[in-house]
Amino acid sequence: MPASHYLDLSDPDQPPTALPVDTERDFTALRRIGRTRLDTANSELVHGEDGHAVAQVADPESGRSVELWVDAAYPYLMIHTGDGVGHPERRHAGIAVEPMTCPPNALRSGSGLVELDPGESWSGTWGLR
Repeated sequence: MPASHYLDLSDPDQPPTALPVDTERDFTALRRIGRTRLDTANSELVHGEDGHAVAQVADPESGRSVELWVDAAYPYLMIHTGDGVGHPERRHAGIAVEPMTCPPNALRSGSGLVELDPGESWSGTWGLR
């Protein structure tokens, strides 16, 4: 996860506060998630020379991996392990990484919204490899 900060969402009526990743949330280098429960918005993304921030999910046993890359139009990446959804036997069986243009609860807090006037446009680029 190319992020040096995560968002504290403890007060849904306020804009989130960016905090440095702590030991549990530090995935700046590949490591096993294990039983770590994640429902975390990441910010302060690190972009490479090509302008992309890249999140990688890898299986060390098979060597297979998938990368999600985003351009600067997506300043947040949400990572979610699904521990509180669905049937208990299916929890923590996968991981989701979602590019976001604004932090969670933005419609409530107003933080980071992309607002367009009539005739304006917006674009961002992301992909998988």
